Amino acid sequence: MIGEGTEEEDGDGYVNYIFRVRTEKEAYALKQGLALSRCSGTPMGVYRNKLEYDSMRIRYAIVPEYTPFLKFHDDENHIIVMEDVSYLGISRYEFNKNKIFPDYGRQCGECMAKTEFYTSEYYLGRDEYRKLQTKFENTELRRIMEDNIFMDMFGCEIERKLGAGFEDFCRQITTDNRYVTERMKLRRSFISHADALIHGDLHTSNIFASEDGMKVIDMEFSFMGPFGYDLGYLTGNLLSQYCAACFKPFSSESERREYKAYLLATIKSMFRTYFQTFTECWNQDAKQRYQGQDGLRRSIFDEIMRDAPGYASAVNWFRCAAEIDYPDFDVIKDLHDRKLAQTLSLLIDWQLAFQRYQFTSVDDLIDTVLFVEENYRKRL
Repeated sequence: MIGEGTEEEDGDGYVNYIFRVRTEKEAYALKQGLALSRCSGTPMGVYRNKLEYDSMRIRYAIVPEYTPFLKFHDDENHIIVMEDVSYLGISRYEFNKNKIFPDYGRQCGECMAKTEFYTSEYYLGRDEYRKLQTKFENTELRRIMEDNIFMDMFGCEIERKLGAGFEDFCRQITTDNRYVTERMKLRRSFISHADALIHGDLHTSNIFASEDGMKVIDMEFSFMGPFGYDLGYLTGNLLSQYCAACFKPFSSESERREYKAYLLATIKSMFRTYFQTFTECWNQDAKQRYQGQDGLRRSIFDEIMRDAPGYASAVNWFRCAAEIDYPDFDVIKDLHDRKLAQTLSLLIDWQLAFQRYQFTSVDDLIDTVLFVEENYRKRL
């Protein structure tokens, strides 16, 4: 059974039952979704299991190199049997060990762009597109994100073990009406845009990677959502790794600088590959009515460049400010250094929420991160 070992071995999932099944010739993962969450006992609709299976089938048809092979689905018992991808490492915990995956940004950008373009109205016939909207409405799980990320911050208390000063800092900004307004604007886009089939929970624990391979798992939150949400969600996770790298132990300062540069280069590669791949798909396969409509495509990219940093801010904020575990920072054992890292992350989140309207490229996002870090260090 997966989930009874260490997080590094099994990940940090809390909802489903997962088993690893091996023979001499084959290895599979068996995932069962029951009516109650495995860890919390929270009621959850079992429909999510079939929805995940169907999402994976679509993704496997588009990006098989990034999607586990599916063996079968048992609808009666809510079971998916798929390729066991444990020959790859969970990227969150590999990043915690300062591992470098040279192609990670390109792979993630390509995976997101192809999946989103080929499930959008710009490629699909109108009836196919509407059927996807209906099939992947996913109301129950979407509500978790709609309410908890953008409004309630999962209803968690501020993390107390980092001290009252950090607690007050988090609470002050979390309840600041300006920041609340930005979260509400992002929530509106999240709810109202049904651009394409998105993963919906694309964090680094749901991406398995090696130096030359990558697979995405855990697609039960899939729904028809906005272009750029997955891109922003994953960017938030990479930024948390960057902030942790600013303060966690390294064998040398040169190694620290190298790893920080790698993380920023990965974000840059991810955005650039996303836009480049989307453009190539558009030019090759967009419906006739959209061929030559570069102004429309650019307006989509402008919207993504505005909203994705906002999504990064929101998803990173609730993980930083809450009591729930955040392995990216928990790897820092010195509580003072952990507080410094998480404070830097929150300052970046704040800046992204408001500065994003001026972003025209990923370079602007990176410049903002470096600007906030530089000014933060001056105050230490």
